[in-house]
Amino acid sequence: MHRIPLIATLILMFIFFMPINSVRLNYFRPTVGVICVYYWTLKRGYMFSYVSAFVVGLLMDVYSSSPLGLNIVFMMLLVSVINWLARYFQSASFNVCWALFAAVELGQILLKWLALTIYFGRLVVLSEVMISYFSTLMFYPLIVCLNVWVQNHFLPQERINE
Repeated sequence: MHRIPLIATLILMFIFFMPINSVRLNYFRPTVGVICVYYWTLKRGYMFSYVSAFVVGLLMDVYSSSPLGLNIVFMMLLVSVINWLARYFQSASFNVCWALFAAVELGQILLKWLALTIYFGRLVVLSEVMISYFSTLMFYPLIVCLNVWVQNHFLPQERINE
């Protein structure tokens, strides 16, 4: 039962990792792994550990063109921050959780942009990063609804309505 959040996250990531034959549409791809790590850590932190975040980060590193370990560090940092904030926001409304996600994701994406700029030794175009940020925010309700469905059907001891 404790691996269901990780399995659901990996399935959603594989669905959204499907190849797109357009370079421009590729920038519009949401970071589903970040949404799922945020959701499961906030709602069921005891079921989504640092090991799960490591697995998600490793898969994101393997799929993306970022340096190996970058997404692992950011996923584990995300789990740490959300565990710290969970006592305040665990029972918050959907809109509050979405606003918190927007703030956390903006911080994470800007730190990732800075790390990639330093790593590659040239300025990475910020507009491409921001397109991914806005598409992630746009897909947040859909991904959360899918995670709520998984939680309600496969983890029935704590049914939720969002």
